[in-house]
Amino acid sequence: MTGELLDRQSAEKSLITAISHHTAPDAVLADLKNQLGQDQLAFILLFFSPRFGAGDVVSGLQAAFKGVQLFGCSTAGEMTPDGVSDGAIVAVGFLARDFGVRACVFKDLNRFSLRDGQSLVQHEKSQFLAQRDASKPYHFALMLVDGLCYCEEQLVSAINYGLCEIPLVGGSAGDGLRFEETSIIYQGMTHKNAACLLLIESRCPFHIFKCDSFTPTGVKFVVTKADPEKRVVHELNAMPAATAYARAIGVDEKDLDILSFASHPLCVCFGGDCYVRSIKEVYDDGSFSFYCAIDEGIVFTLSDISDMVSSLDKTFEDIRGQIGKPQLVLGFDCFLRRMMAEINQTKGQINQLFKDNKVIGFNTYGEQVHGMHLNQTFSGIAIG
Repeated sequence: MTGELLDRQSAEKSLITAISHHTAPDAVLADLKNQLGQDQLAFILLFFSPRFGAGDVVSGLQAAFKGVQLFGCSTAGEMTPDGVSDGAIVAVGFLARDFGVRACVFKDLNRFSLRDGQSLVQHEKSQFLAQRDASKPYHFALMLVDGLCYCEEQLVSAINYGLCEIPLVGGSAGDGLRFEETSIIYQGMTHKNAACLLLIESRCPFHIFKCDSFTPTGVKFVVTKADPEKRVVHELNAMPAATAYARAIGVDEKDLDILSFASHPLCVCFGGDCYVRSIKEVYDDGSFSFYCAIDEGIVFTLSDISDMVSSLDKTFEDIRGQIGKPQLVLGFDCFLRRMMAEINQTKGQINQLFKDNKVIGFNTYGEQVHGMHLNQTFSGIAIG
């Protein structure tokens, strides 16, 4: 292949994005087919609002793009070429010239075993590396998981252990703000209570990142009574959880709601970093349920929300420093951050940053980076 042709190919897009706001399956399918075009794709990622009956669209896409692998999930909001949306369906096509993929699915997550998970990932990884294309030297892993499965920590830990040197990023599927049922698409089939793992080889460099916007305070809580299996904390500092928390943030217990929790997140600090453990809801007995794993003895640090716009701007600046201007940023943004942007009236600025930096992805019920399951974070992979 001549140097001239290589230079021309390098300047061409390796990824194609598509979006539809229609509700009728035929109209959605026509939109996506037209925008994805006729280029040879290795696989397609699909992120869709729960208002869609995804089955018809998925089967139609699978028929239209024969031999192209199709993956995706339902969302709590979408990040599209037009900015942040609520009620859209967005697709990313990965050109076969520049990408390859090997994938596996984890079903019946309520029966998930760490040992079986590690074995499956190690097998898939060995097959992936044995069949790798020398022209695609960059490797990363992408995980999409049911955001209501209550086992993301065990799953991401097992996957990360099996992957070893291959970096991992991902997001937990949502269903708007219903918290009833999410959907995972694997090889064109819809699954519940499941996760899929994509091992991706690329001709394009990449950079995995995470961005948060909170500042830890000096206020500490010790979890003194909990039900870890259900992610419920009954007591903080030997008091009903709601009582201790409400006093610390200066509100009445009866006024605690999802906005209180998003504005004053609890985090766990170790290894020189802090990770949010978001409160999901408060029960009548004053206990809290959480989006992440908890346990008795954990020390929480109360935090305040900091400048989301500045932290995002810094994140994109860091990305450009690593790989130059990205073709696309595949992003996973916690739905709680979106709520805070609306409250703080920074939604427009954040939306513009996402558009300027070519962010495509979805609002999640949780985010995964390497071996960690996170909350209230913007994470993802920037592709150069």
